[in-house]
Amino acid sequence: MSVLQPVRRHVPNDHSCLFWALAYLGEGGECGRAKAQELREVCAQEALKDPDPATRALLLGFDSVELYATWIRNEFHWGGENEVLVLAKHYGLEVAVVCCESMQVLCYGSDHPGCTARVYLLYTGQHYDPIVFGPDASVPVDQEQKRLSKGDTSLDSGATDLARQHNVEAARKASQRRAKKIKCGGCGTLLSDAEAFATHCGEVEHDDDFAYECEEVEVVIEGDEALPEGTLDLNSDNVQTFTNTGVDPLSNAFPAPVTIGGVSFPSLEHYWQATPFLGVSDEVAKRIASAKSVDEAVMIAGGAGPAAQRPDWRDRRRELLLEGLVAKGKQCPAFSQALQQTGEKTLVCLDADPWGGMQAPGGIPTGQNNVGKALMELRSSQL
Repeated sequence: MSVLQPVRRHVPNDHSCLFWALAYLGEGGECGRAKAQELREVCAQEALKDPDPATRALLLGFDSVELYATWIRNEFHWGGENEVLVLAKHYGLEVAVVCCESMQVLCYGSDHPGCTARVYLLYTGQHYDPIVFGPDASVPVDQEQKRLSKGDTSLDSGATDLARQHNVEAARKASQRRAKKIKCGGCGTLLSDAEAFATHCGEVEHDDDFAYECEEVEVVIEGDEALPEGTLDLNSDNVQTFTNTGVDPLSNAFPAPVTIGGVSFPSLEHYWQATPFLGVSDEVAKRIASAKSVDEAVMIAGGAGPAAQRPDWRDRRRELLLEGLVAKGKQCPAFSQALQQTGEKTLVCLDADPWGGMQAPGGIPTGQNNVGKALMELRSSQL
């Protein structure tokens, strides 16, 4: 006879995973949302029928059992220890919950007279999955064993190994760095965004069949792997990052008045928001310059729309940005001092704007960082 091994089965990762998992173990086969809702109702009725509703409500952490019943019927609310106890009784099962966080096996329902068998759940701290048994991990569903004898703890160690494996895999994924890239359909080059892809298409010669195809792909770098060549490591000691929040003197939003072209702006960000409209929509630019806050300036610029912008805006924006930074350097001592104190570090503006800054939600920086590059150019010219 083959030695049984614990095998993790997966149920949907939603707010009803506990109900899916216990239905799988208690009834077998797949269960749908209707079954999950049915088990929620079992929990609600168990509370509503309690002969001592006040004490039951107190134990449940609610002001009344009616409030609990309403809460648990909501499919967006998770099940937990209270529901495990009720459903263990409902199915006549001893439910062994293997906790990935504590690496312990907690048992529920053993003291109920109707309990006849033992089942296992894996609890990650956020999700429940059923554990079944078979000769190896490839055991087919129709040959797996879902139940052991009540009180049989012989496979606790193996079930705990599943928790340990989960923790190792979770740690590996947590150390991964990910980024969305645009992959050129002609040559396979990975670009940071759509604008970079458009530039690539204009600069790189492809074959005659190339029709400007591209696709979004996800780049995954394991924790012990080096970042791709040319990728900035934002955690490096040689990199200094800042956000455009107005706190750092390097940021455009820093509240330092600057006069450019005879027009006074409360901050360089006001100027930057006005640059697309200078010379073509002067009334919009004037309103931006008079805005009481950066947020108001951004809203005015966004409301004006592309039609009001100067036609050469995209081609001249780097030049206009540098012009503004030069003026800020001459008129704001705090900015000049902060810039010189960066030494030879690579400056990176952390911003959602892919042209002006960079961001790294998955650990791999993307974006052109033109604000950071312009700052470094200005710093070099001042040496």
